[in-house]
Amino acid sequence: MFYKEKVDIVCIGKTNLDILYYVDSIKLENNNISNFTVLSTGGKATNVAVNLSKLGLKVRLISCIGNDIFGKFIKNSLENILLFTPKIANTSTAVTSIIIDKNGNNTIFHNLGANKFLSEDQIPEKMELSFIQTGIPENTLIRALKNSKISFVELSETSQFEIIKKFKPEMVSLNLQEIQQISKKQTLKDNIQHLLKYTNNVILKMGKDGVLYANKKQMIQKKAKKVKVVNTTGAGDAVSAAYLYGYIKKWDIEKILNFSISFAAKKIQSHKSTI
Repeated sequence: MFYKEKVDIVCIGKTNLDILYYVDSIKLENNNISNFTVLSTGGKATNVAVNLSKLGLKVRLISCIGNDIFGKFIKNSLENILLFTPKIANTSTAVTSIIIDKNGNNTIFHNLGANKFLSEDQIPEKMELSFIQTGIPENTLIRALKNSKISFVELSETSQFEIIKKFKPEMVSLNLQEIQQISKKQTLKDNIQHLLKYTNNVILKMGKDGVLYANKKQMIQKKAKKVKVVNTTGAGDAVSAAYLYGYIKKWDIEKILNFSISFAAKKIQSHKSTI
C-alpha cells in the first residue's frame, strides 16, 4: 500500500471499542451496578497512536474495524486527530469490556472482532519508524517488520516471538509476565539478556514498580510515581508512546524514561484508555 502523506510514525495493530465500567467492587454471580460508564477507543496500537497524536506528532494508524455502529464511533473519534483510513470488514468491531474497581484495578473481557482481518495489503511499502503490535495475523506482522526501517515491537502476544526474533527489531516492549513466558530463565537479568540477543533495546513495564530499560551496555530502572490511581488501562501503552516520543525527539535515555514515568502517571488518572 502506498500512502502519500509523510508521518513521524506508523502504528500497526488492533483497534477496539473499550467500554469501561466503574464499580466499587466486583462480585461474581451477582448483579453488579456500575457507578458510571465510559466509551473509549482502545487497542495497544490505537492507544499509542492517540497518545502520540495528542503529543503533537503526525501519526498514521493501520488497523481494521467492523461495519457496525461501534466502527462508526471509532472512525469518527479518530479521523480528526490522526491519519486513519482503516480497513472496514463485514463483521463486528472488536469490543473490550473493562471493569474497574475503586482502586483502579481492571478486569478485562475481549473479543478479536475485525482485528483478525487486518491484512498485509494495508501495510505501507516503506516505513522509517513503526510501532507494531503483536497478536495480528502472521502475514501482516511479517510484512510490517519487513517494510520497517526501524521498528518498535509490542510483544503482547508471546506466541509470535519466533517471528519477531528473525527480524531483530530495534526496540521490544513487554511486561514481566510476557518476558518470563519467552525466556523462562531463573532471574530477570537472565531473561533480559536472553531477549537482547534479538533486539537492541528492551523496555520492560513493571506496573507499580515502574519501568526498566536495558541494552547491551546498561540497565536502568525508574520507579513509578505515587499518584491517585483511577484506571490502569492503557498505562503500558502510555509508556510505549512516551518512549517513542522521546526517541523521535532524540532525547537521551534518562530524559526519555523520566518522561515515560510521568506520562504513565498522567494516564492512570484518566477515565479513558489514553490520556
